[in-house]
Amino acid sequence: MGKETIIFEVVKIEWERIFLSLYIKTNYKGKVKFRMESLGKIFRDEDDQSIVGMKIKDRMPIKYKKKEDGVYHFRFNIAAIRGRQFLENGRWRIMAATKEGNFVCYASHEVAYDYDKHSRIFRYGGGKYAYNISFSSLMEEEKYLWFYINTYFMIKNDHWKIRRYVQEALTVLGKFNRMYMYTAITLMRLFYLFWSHVFPKRGRNVLLMSETKDYLWGNLKAIDDRLHDRGLDKKFNISYSFRKAVGTHMSALSWAKLIFMIAKQDYIFVDDYVPVFGFLNLRKKTKLIQVWHAGVGFKSVGYSRFGKVGTPFPSGSCHKKYDYVLVGSEELVEVYSEVFGIEEEAFLPVGMPRLDGFLDEGRISSFREEFYQTYPKLKGKKLILFAPTFRGGGQKFAHYNYEWLDLKKVYDFCGDEYIFLVKMHPFVHQPIHIPGKYKDRIIDFASYPNINDLYYVTDILITDYSSNYFEYSLMKRPVLFYTPDRELYELSRGVHRSVRESAPGKVCDTFDELMEALENKDYEIEKIYQFVKDNFNNYDGHAADKAIDKILLGRKR
Repeated sequence: MGKETIIFEVVKIEWERIFLSLYIKTNYKGKVKFRMESLGKIFRDEDDQSIVGMKIKDRMPIKYKKKEDGVYHFRFNIAAIRGRQFLENGRWRIMAATKEGNFVCYASHEVAYDYDKHSRIFRYGGGKYAYNISFSSLMEEEKYLWFYINTYFMIKNDHWKIRRYVQEALTVLGKFNRMYMYTAITLMRLFYLFWSHVFPKRGRNVLLMSETKDYLWGNLKAIDDRLHDRGLDKKFNISYSFRKAVGTHMSALSWAKLIFMIAKQDYIFVDDYVPVFGFLNLRKKTKLIQVWHAGVGFKSVGYSRFGKVGTPFPSGSCHKKYDYVLVGSEELVEVYSEVFGIEEEAFLPVGMPRLDGFLDEGRISSFREEFYQTYPKLKGKKLILFAPTFRGGGQKFAHYNYEWLDLKKVYDFCGDEYIFLVKMHPFVHQPIHIPGKYKDRIIDFASYPNINDLYYVTDILITDYSSNYFEYSLMKRPVLFYTPDRELYELSRGVHRSVRESAPGKVCDTFDELMEALENKDYEIEKIYQFVKDNFNNYDGHAADKAIDKILLGRKR
């Protein structure tokens, strides 16, 4: 028997006016002393971004009362939590010191789900100032949630509309960077204003652009194809700008070329986050159209994450600049109105252009024939497509925990009937290691270019928080949601819809549950049928044409 892991966990939060009560439960039986620590910079491993250390700015002992069953009660007078003082601005954690070592206090999942309910804002000074106490977590090793108390003194911001890209600065270096940023943005705006007046707006120039992809794809490609198919490339001057600029340093010349191209346009179609439009105020006659690259998933993005790390500013976000937004259905208007922080009237629920022709029997038959010519060993087999999203803070640190998969059990299940294809998110650079003895039934398909085409030959899709189930649902085939970190993911990354309550298929939180669902063919397939009915009931396969007619030609179909 291994030694029991010692856990200190916050299981309850209570407020009584300015008294904050915390209850911490532990399985440790010995003597304990508790302290609070103010955290500074967090140091992470350069390869996987795991926490390797952090700077402790301040610490202080805290009093407690021991209750029954290993529960400790802390009751803080927030106005006199340290002598007669409030806590300083910062992020605080609670540490338990024992003879076995020091232990970070975690948050129970029940407590973490109710963080927002327990946050408090104490206004003073005629409403000009406020003391803000909130709670949050940091996930450790994809197992535990560190419990944080965030305390900040805030001042009323009468200039919130301009406090966005050029943020406040307190240090000399920060003020220099602020001035540099302000100067760069001002020059970009002037550059745009000059050239936008040089080029008259006659409704003929169309730009298709992306700052996250360096090639034409998805909804933009579908719109471009229809423009050419209908001969509208002779009526409109179509330009293209595709580069991977988000999160990378681009040269001044590159920015100048981009803004020069933007200044000429009457219509600009984008498919993702494009920060340049946050600080450019486009001419009124220029229309900015967001076609978005995904259907609908669970992950919180845009303003649905407001108040969490990495959220957009209240004003000036590029999401606020869209004249039109294409969405897949009427039911998604409210979802993306929250995401982009704009009125519902700006949305065009015409469907997703890249799904036009998706169910065309000729296209499906042609693809299947070509696919099985390329992969003859897969013919006659039922294909399971395993396609989860990545974990980690963005493209640079994207990863997936392959230990969540027991390849031997997968292999044994497949037998002579199934093939298990692994299609990882393109951000995940570390491939799955498949032992040679399993490679006849488990195949790494990460290099396959278009996951949408794979849906034509997929019998069962296994995913998690990705939006790929949206397109696949049109096949009306089973989807299983394998979510071994569901609660940790929901609480640390944030979701705008509960996975368990809204997933159009069976949700499996453990690998054993996943294998049991596969073995028993327990897919809860009725959820997919209802999902298709709710989201595609009015979709007629002409989304690209509807968007072109409404936006470029000014008419309804």
